Amino acid sequence: MSNKIELIVARLEALLSSETPDPDSLRETAEALLSQFQRQSRQLDRLVKLSDANAEKLTKSNTALSSLTRNLARFVPETVVDALMKSGDEQLAGTQRRQLTVFFSDIVDFTGMTEKLEPEQLARLMMDYFSEMNRLCARWGGTLDQFIGDAIVIFFGAPKSKGAQTDACNAVGMALEMQERLKALRVKWAGEGLSPPLHVRMGLSTGYATVGNFGSDSRLHYTAIGNTVNAAARIQGLANADSILIDADTQALVQDSTSCRRGDSVTLRGRQHPVQLYEVSADQTARSQEFVVGSGDGFRLFLDSAILSDKQAALSLLREAVRQLEEQDDQAS
Repeated sequence: MSNKIELIVARLEALLSSETPDPDSLRETAEALLSQFQRQSRQLDRLVKLSDANAEKLTKSNTALSSLTRNLARFVPETVVDALMKSGDEQLAGTQRRQLTVFFSDIVDFTGMTEKLEPEQLARLMMDYFSEMNRLCARWGGTLDQFIGDAIVIFFGAPKSKGAQTDACNAVGMALEMQERLKALRVKWAGEGLSPPLHVRMGLSTGYATVGNFGSDSRLHYTAIGNTVNAAARIQGLANADSILIDADTQALVQDSTSCRRGDSVTLRGRQHPVQLYEVSADQTARSQEFVVGSGDGFRLFLDSAILSDKQAALSLLREAVRQLEEQDDQAS
């Protein structure tokens, strides 16, 4: 079409340069030029509409992809999703031998709890529990392996590692914050009429394991297998309620930052040699700035600043409580 327009323009220029241009020829050439211009304008409009439609499709595709990624992160560990997105591969490459710190937790007397709670109550409690523990796993950079009934399996060191020492410190730090968070959750659940209280024991082990995709051609699960994983599960089984037990390899990595009490030396099932265990001291935990919790005769306090929507209402209640306590204290004195 551009060649045709050029010919028409050349003819028009020739007519205009003539001393006595033919009016009919001028009109005919101008009409031809106008017709080509209108045709080209219509084509341009169609291209613009097509471009807008493609842009809209691209926006919808990007929105759908973002939604898919968010939903995928609910079923696949966030660390694995991030690694897949960065690598651009369909799956993480094969299996690898990696040094991991494996975390295993279990609810004490979970079977007894299920017999005392209605299914709806149990579902709400477990949703709260798993959501909070998963949030702390993501906060400390762990890879959530799986929920096994009431148990939680998390490992540090794959698909990305920050170094064996940092991985171990993050794993123990996560476990400490989980136990601290559970204190607040127990007060919250008691206020909602959910009892008996939920207590958790935790075990950690450090060592080499095979980590990667396991399963079938159609369905894969990114997980870790090996003696280290089994050891974490068995160490957890030896822990008391609300306590954290770690093996000697983990303790060696965190001893500069974490206070531990030397425990028993035990021979775990499947191991030929005894394993020295250590109990992590809970009194070193720095209370989270997100919540304040406490209870006693005549009072129960649970303040979660992370979800608090009306801070002024909370301040008013707290000031009124302080005022009444101060008045009672003045009268007593």
